Amino acid sequence: MQKIMTFQSVPDTALRSLVTTAGQDLDDGLRQWRLWGRLGWLEVRRRYSRTVIGPFWSAISLGMFVLALGSVGTGLWSKSASDYLPFLAAGMVVWVMIASIVTESCTLFVAGTNLFRQMRFNYSVMAYALVWRNFIVFAHNLLVFVLIALVFAPHLITPATLLVLPGLMIVLLNSVWVSILLGMLCLRFRDVQQLVTSLIQICMFITPIFWPPESLQGTARIVFVDFNPLYHLIDIVRSPLLGRVPAAESYIAMAVLTVAGWWLTYLLFSYFRKRIAYWS
Repeated sequence: MQKIMTFQSVPDTALRSLVTTAGQDLDDGLRQWRLWGRLGWLEVRRRYSRTVIGPFWSAISLGMFVLALGSVGTGLWSKSASDYLPFLAAGMVVWVMIASIVTESCTLFVAGTNLFRQMRFNYSVMAYALVWRNFIVFAHNLLVFVLIALVFAPHLITPATLLVLPGLMIVLLNSVWVSILLGMLCLRFRDVQQLVTSLIQICMFITPIFWPPESLQGTARIVFVDFNPLYHLIDIVRSPLLGRVPAAESYIAMAVLTVAGWWLTYLLFSYFRKRIAYWS
């Protein structure tokens, strides 16, 4: 009787039946911000349970990585520490969030198998929770950039820094459709997860994160910079952090990516959403 009463006390919005369309799923899932907000926060706490400083371990690890690599990069790229370390820190802070979201998206629905068998709910809630928990970790990691900027380049704070807010919104908006799309693909075709893991490791080195984009010219720059969506995704957040206005090309590329990505994801989500529970 106690278990039954506990189950009935859960809000109806958390246990409502699966809606009929993909649009309703996305909309209703977004409205359940208390649910996915709580799920995301609890997952962060679970990862760092029984630790003293919790999510700040991620920031400490990132800070050690930036300082170690930065000591080599300053000489490798013939740049001063005041120029290279903030550049590297800003890029890595954004990249860690993007890479984590892409990697975790591969197991978004695979890890929810037990949930699908016990209850019906809006699948988009899981995507929102994934993006939210990675944003929480990003907020902790951002302290690494703030500390490095204050020590090496306090002049980076300019009016252009405010553009980091719309940049982050664009990144998070794209992260949702990436989570849903990869979640469905990896649930249906399990080999896709291995492919994505390999590609994300390669993209880390061919994307201008460790090296400045102006170091490439000609065809190489067109391939690895101009037509690299990951570069533009990082640039719309990194440039404001460095006190610069992102290039217009980056905003154009993100507009195209956002529209095309959501259009494709919505079509596939509309067609295959009802099969997710059976694929699991």
